[in-house]
Amino acid sequence: MCDHVQIMSARRLGLLFAVLSLKVVSLNLFAHDLYRSESKLVIQGRVVKDTLTFNLLDFPGVDQNADKSISQKEFEQAFDRVYAQIMAHYALSSNGPPVRMTREKYKLFDDHVLLLDLEFTFPQQVLALELTSTLPDLLGAGHVHLVSVALGGRLQQQILDGRNGRAFFTETSGRWWQTMGRFIWLGIQHIATGYDHLAFLLGLLIATASLRSLVKVITSFTVAHSITLALATFGVVVLPSRFTESMIAASIIYVAVENLLRKSTIDRWKLTFLFGLVHGFGFSNVLREMQLPRADLALSLFSFNAGVEIGQIVFVVLLFPAIEDLIKSGWTKLRPAVSIAIGLLAAYWFIQRAFFG
Repeated sequence: MCDHVQIMSARRLGLLFAVLSLKVVSLNLFAHDLYRSESKLVIQGRVVKDTLTFNLLDFPGVDQNADKSISQKEFEQAFDRVYAQIMAHYALSSNGPPVRMTREKYKLFDDHVLLLDLEFTFPQQVLALELTSTLPDLLGAGHVHLVSVALGGRLQQQILDGRNGRAFFTETSGRWWQTMGRFIWLGIQHIATGYDHLAFLLGLLIATASLRSLVKVITSFTVAHSITLALATFGVVVLPSRFTESMIAASIIYVAVENLLRKSTIDRWKLTFLFGLVHGFGFSNVLREMQLPRADLALSLFSFNAGVEIGQIVFVVLLFPAIEDLIKSGWTKLRPAVSIAIGLLAAYWFIQRAFFG
């Protein structure tokens, strides 16, 4: 019976390691970043002004020398193709298609970001707007498109992905519960693709001896990252992204080394609180880059953090029983094996972020 439990639990952990390892190859330098694009729309009578932002590294073949940076020459050679691809997967409608679409300007920003200004003109005043996106078909199933629309004196947000590719905006849409649901889902997606954060949690889990100590550690981490997430999102304290992401990788290395050198991890919740402060700055990147209006920021922040916690709890609930089973069945090599694996993974992230970010 013990052998059966050990095999089943080992398979669950093995699957996790396989996912983490495979993702190392395809991760961007900042593992908390989702594959995403944005559009900011302002409605002025019959005209809709649309500013789109894309990461050109998401488009195959644009970065010809694979140096994680787009040169002006690469940009000029690829722009027409990229523009045609975007317009084939992105459309606006208001009781029908626009009568005219004008490309106002475009430019390369920050070595890899495309800023594209479009203007759509409709035959009548725009009182309702529909946006359709099939961008995940072009940029990958994990791609999300963040939309903000200024309509009727209010700013509304939607999040489009592979499951939900259509958004509809009117002066009465964008209720608070819709905003809450969208940002909870964004938080869940963020933690599900935050492989460095999951590796950090795994490092904590394998050294946690009891459910009581697990609750203390997770609670400490939650409180800490919630504090800095709020401070950074509201602009009270903002740290450079490169520094933050490097320190997140360093925190995983520290946990892995401590797991290897110390037989017991007493009061780890105190250390977890300090590292949680750093991880909170990493979580804040998504909301800060969306430049949400102050009126909606508190609700969006609360909902996003709730989504992060839901994803975190699901991860812990799935993994902790498997770890307990393996420990009880006498697998003494679990802790050093997992610690070495996540330590090497974190070392790779740290080098990438600190020296090549």
